[in-house]
Amino acid sequence: MKAYLFAGAAIAAMLPAIAAAQSTDSKSATSTSPEASPSTDRDDDIIVTAQRRDESLQKVPVAVTVFSSENRDKIGIRTIQDMSNATPGLTFNSTLDRLSLRGVGRLTNTIGSDPGVAVYNDGLYTSSNAEASKSPMFVDSIQILRGPQGTLFGRNSVGGAINVISKRPKDHFEGEFRLTGDQYGGLIAEGYLSGPITGGLKGRVSVQMGPRPLDTAFTNIGPAQGKGAQRRFLVETQLQYDFGDKAQLWLKYSHAEWDHENYGSANLVTPYATASLFPSGAVVPNPGYGYTVANPGVTNPRTINTNTTDNDTLSRNHNFVVNFRADLGSDIQLKYVGGYSQYLYTLYTDFDQTAATKRSIAAGDPNASAYGTYTYNPTYIQRYVEDKKYYSNEVTLSNSRAGDRFNWVIGAYQFHEHYYQPVSWYQGGDGTDNMAAGLANPICVDQNFGLAASCPANPLRAYYSGSGDLKTDSYAGFGQVDYKLTEQLKVTAGLRYSSDKKSGFETYRLVNWNPVGSAYCVYPPFGVIGFGGCGPITAGQDITRYVLQIAGSGPATRSLADTFSGWSWRLGADYTISPNAMVYVSYNRGMKAGGFNLGSYAASPEVKNEQVDAYEIGLKSRPTKDLTLNLTGFYYDYRNAQIPIFVALGNGALGLTTQNFFNINKTRALGAEVEARWNVTPRFELSGTYAYLDSTIRQAPQLFDDPNQPGNNPVSIVGNRTPATSRHKLSATALYDVPLGPDAGSLYLAASYYYRSDAYYDVFQSETGRTPGWDQVDARITWVDPSQKLTLILYTRNLFNTLGYDGATGANGTNAAGFGKTYSYTLPRQIGAEMHIKF
Repeated sequence: MKAYLFAGAAIAAMLPAIAAAQSTDSKSATSTSPEASPSTDRDDDIIVTAQRRDESLQKVPVAVTVFSSENRDKIGIRTIQDMSNATPGLTFNSTLDRLSLRGVGRLTNTIGSDPGVAVYNDGLYTSSNAEASKSPMFVDSIQILRGPQGTLFGRNSVGGAINVISKRPKDHFEGEFRLTGDQYGGLIAEGYLSGPITGGLKGRVSVQMGPRPLDTAFTNIGPAQGKGAQRRFLVETQLQYDFGDKAQLWLKYSHAEWDHENYGSANLVTPYATASLFPSGAVVPNPGYGYTVANPGVTNPRTINTNTTDNDTLSRNHNFVVNFRADLGSDIQLKYVGGYSQYLYTLYTDFDQTAATKRSIAAGDPNASAYGTYTYNPTYIQRYVEDKKYYSNEVTLSNSRAGDRFNWVIGAYQFHEHYYQPVSWYQGGDGTDNMAAGLANPICVDQNFGLAASCPANPLRAYYSGSGDLKTDSYAGFGQVDYKLTEQLKVTAGLRYSSDKKSGFETYRLVNWNPVGSAYCVYPPFGVIGFGGCGPITAGQDITRYVLQIAGSGPATRSLADTFSGWSWRLGADYTISPNAMVYVSYNRGMKAGGFNLGSYAASPEVKNEQVDAYEIGLKSRPTKDLTLNLTGFYYDYRNAQIPIFVALGNGALGLTTQNFFNINKTRALGAEVEARWNVTPRFELSGTYAYLDSTIRQAPQLFDDPNQPGNNPVSIVGNRTPATSRHKLSATALYDVPLGPDAGSLYLAASYYYRSDAYYDVFQSETGRTPGWDQVDARITWVDPSQKLTLILYTRNLFNTLGYDGATGANGTNAAGFGKTYSYTLPRQIGAEMHIKF
């Protein structure tokens, strides 16, 4: 580890950079605009709440990256993707909307899988990343805590935690209006009003309308049309009441809704599999069979060919957060954080990734039937739904003066969630083909492929449908103390006990339609008869019980329940070398509760607790008054990582696979991180980060069949990289204050460069799961008028229109397992302008 620390220091010396952090006023939660010159911001002024109290960033012994609202405005940090570019160890998959830190996170949307990086909305735990993507007009600062935060933050913070802190009501009246547009017709209008209401009561109202999101990430040669956002709206209201100097109550309500039609963020980049109508592993005909249009994604990754427009909607969204604090005397402070959230999210995507529509198979085709011409429509669509409600309550007691020799905090936490997630893959089209008739009214077969007496209808024409219904009740008690042994040496100890009770219910159904294979036929004069090659009289077959090899017929259901409990802790020490330098060491145990793989009827549906033992050493320093340099080195002993892997489904007779959850026995991670900032002159500032991460699997429970290779091919995954980790990651930003004179306003020039090396998004380290390394350049010009009431900004994101990758999957799109590759991309070049008007 020592070698990596020295390597990090050498890189920092060669490439002066800064942590993505600027000053934050924690007491009033106000924000200054980009008119402040670069040299006025000091890292030792940044206040963070990494230890549940207000402390200076440079004094807290935790690796933290901070994005304040003014910093985000200066250099153009708007989304989680932007923050992941500038934060060491942080990765984000836009297609799955999933985060990971230092190789620890969540790699699937399957219900029963908890996040590994916890997001806190003003202290309220949320499983959504939406709060962290709010614009700087709503959010005062975003604090990203790297490494396990199991003691004080607890729930699902095994990889780290993200604290989103809202801007608060002001004691005086003020407001702002912002308008942002881009060359694609995107338009965001937002504004707020804030000020006193009466007595100790003050309030704030914020509204955002738009944006029309980027709908030209891909050029579509197919008939589907991306129309951007038909409806997008966000409103937030706050009330704050000060009970003198001793107590404060703060309430926030927010509501968001949207309806998007676009082309999504992923594209199939390998040729369509055109040779086989019914390849192994398929339950419906291959959409690529005989298709004469070449996949445009092979030669141009930003060109697609689809006949279904991706659509996602958010509705029934309501969020409440309550913060209360009171000074109880004798240096004791009481804090309460509670809240409730609910939403309904629905996503439709083109699942076949072609524009193939209704077609006929007649005499002369190798797959022709003796019973005449038959028709099918391989327009396959995925419907994915999240219907979630949750609430939580937390109470803490602590000493109120952070500078005391002995500091302590104790607390209790409660969380309840009800999460329903139905997923369907179904046939679109007008329903006039033979396949549609067969799927809509299937017959059911039992585990021996015998005909059942009755079978439920299938009006959606779904060939796969599964759902999970999960209820979680979580309770925890925690405490942490730190004590100054001397004026320079402080030791810290923290402990938390968590218990999660989970009860789930799942449904699962498979319906196939195979006009050329072994099948039942529906022959009107005789009813259902059994033989193959039925063509137009092929029956849709509910094969659920046959594939799973369980008794009965029709859809399968199952209930699961268990309690997952365990301890997490923190032991640490920090030593103040000088007023401008501190070193620290820590040992953290992070834990994420086990859970269930719901909706796929997995053979082994339950995973155990996941835990990380993290050993960290760090330096926070200001070698000169103009240079901040923070170094971190860490070693992770990662046990029972919950990782999704495709395995054979049921008896394997049809070559079908399903995604199961497995505990990977042991993973080791070793890394080093550098965050630095250099005010070269009073007007010129350089900033950036570097991270090295080596995260590999050291022990696995079994050999796994590699789905990226044809046939049964069990392989060892030991020695392979952890999914979604890049070994090298770099960011660098330059900010220059151009002198214009006192009557001409202020002009700021900013440019950022981001790079990350290649990554794998499966445990097999396969070519279909690999994304190349990539880089991106952003640039921004900001002018502020002399009164500091008007700000004009010109910006470009991804200036050189490079391809950025945040995910890759195989065996997708054509139902030809092992021969497809789909990339998830970051956005192409975007040019736009912003106007801010304050009053």
